[in-house]
Amino acid sequence: ALLGPPESSWEGADRSDADLRWARGGREARDRRDQLLPALHALNDRVGWISEGALDYVCRRLTVPPAEAYGVATFYAMFSVRPRPATVLHVCTDLACTAAGSGELCAAVEARLGPESGVKVERSPCLGLCERAPAT
Repeated sequence: ALLGPPESSWEGADRSDADLRWARGGREARDRRDQLLPALHALNDRVGWISEGALDYVCRRLTVPPAEAYGVATFYAMFSVRPRPATVLHVCTDLACTAAGSGELCAAVEARLGPESGVKVERSPCLGLCERAPAT
């Protein structure tokens, strides 16, 4: 119960005559859109990845369109919509980090750990640590 029970007037198909002409959304949905990123962070931190069911739950709870939530979940490199190992090493591959040897760092770490280590080396866009390039 990360966010509590979903709110929906469509559950059980119980609709009164008063709500036949409108659907939830509009201002109410826009007012909770800012909670999408924190909810995705909470899911990713707690479970390690964002499943389709979890994403659907967040969408229903926050009244955010699924396409929008999926777009956010797949845009950020720190989120994963597929199961992944418990330990993931993100290595920046943007210009400053590439010039400082991020490609060689990735190759060296992968060679040293090997595929059975349970650690995934993931090449990511800028991590915001350019002054410490290559950023991990």
